[in-house]
Formats: sequence, C-alpha cells, structure tokens
Amino acid sequence: MGLACFRWLAEGRIHFTEQTNRDVIFFASAISVFYSLIVGLIAVGVWKNYTDAQSIVSDEATAIGCFYRDISGYEEPACRELQKEIHNYTDFLIDVAWPAQMRRQATEEATRRLTLLEQHLIGFEPTTPGQQILHAAALHQYNQIAALRRKRIHIIGTGLPAVMWSVVLIGAALVIGITYLIQIEPSVQFILTGCFAMFIGLVVFVIASLDRPLSGPLAIDSRPYRIVRDRLMDLK
Repeated sequence: MGLACFRWLAEGRIHFTEQTNRDVIFFASAISVFYSLIVGLIAVGVWKNYTDAQSIVSDEATAIGCFYRDISGYEEPACRELQKEIHNYTDFLIDVAWPAQMRRQATEEATRRLTLLEQHLIGFEPTTPGQQILHAAALHQYNQIAALRRKRIHIIGTGLPAVMWSVVLIGAALVIGITYLIQIEPSVQFILTGCFAMFIGLVVFVIASLDRPLSGPLAIDSRPYRIVRDRLMDLK
C-alpha cells in the first residue's frame, strides 16, 4: 500500500539516472545492515530476558516443592498446619496472583501470606539434632522462595524503554521507505518490498511478544506451580 501510494505521488516528478539508482541501492543496503544489527541485538536481549524469567518461575516452583517436602519431616501438628499454609499460598499464586500479574499488577496479599508463614516457621522449636538440620533446610528454602518471588515481581514492570521502541519502529519505517526509491521493474519491486516488510514485521512481532514475559501475548503461565500442587501437595 505504501509503495503504491509513493509511486502514484512520485510519478512524473522523480527521475533517477542509473548512477543515482545505484547510489540509492548502496545506501539502502547500508541502512538495512545497520538496522539488522541493532534489531538483532535487541531481539537477543529480549529473548534472554524471557528465558531468565522462565528460569525464575521454574526455580520458584521447585523451591516451593522442596519447602513442602522439608516441612513433611516436622512433628504434628506443626507439619499439617505449615503444609496447609504452603498449599494455600500455592493456590493463591495460581488462582489470584497470576491473573493479576497478567494485567501487570502485583498483589501484596502474597507478601502477607509469606510473612505469616515465616512467623509460624520461626516459631517452631526443633528438639533433636535431626530436626535442627531439617529446620535449617526449611528456612533456607523459604528464603529462596522469598528471593525468587521478589525477582519475579520485578520482571512484571520491565520491558523495552520507549526510546528503544522508537529505534525499532522508526528504523523499520525508514528501511522500508528507502526501498521505494529503487528504480526496478514495478512488479518485482512490489514483491520484494512486500517480502522485506513482512520479514521486518515478523521480527518486530517477536520482539513485542517476548518483551513482557509475564504479561505479554506469550506470557509464561503458572504450569510449574500447578505441577507442584497436583503432583506433590495433592498426591494421595
């Protein structure tokens, strides 16, 4: 559409010599190379952030599962009460916190639940050397959960800054627009420009989809937590 409009507006107004056309091709190639490098680096950075977010989610779910197993060695009724609180916290993450996270919102209720769980955990007094070792391991897993949750919450508000998006979008418009000046067979130019614009559009789409790992179109779901709940906590 853009190329058709440009050719209609420029018809009879712009006349390039063969040398000018070669110069346009040279500059179009140079600009395309620089743009490809910049967008490629941005895409790699976005993908790394996405995989890092996946690792954080997986590690947090794993820490919750290990914490639940450590608590199973406690004496009753502390074991039953603490495991129930961990189960409720996991349910809250899946049913409440994750949908809010998809809307780029962080709930403080999870913090309150973790704080209450910490108070009950600290209140437990181990009576044997074995229980002391188990209690130290449980405290370590709790700290892991709290740290990984803080990292996950930080990711909710992250993303490419506006200046980077301006480079991606304005650069795409400039790179596609300069191809309009190339004087070649019209049908071939339409095909090549269309393919070029489609490829750039796909790259921009990938960047936009992965830019918000916890709230974007390809957001990471709560499956790791559901696996821990269904295969460990609800296992009979």
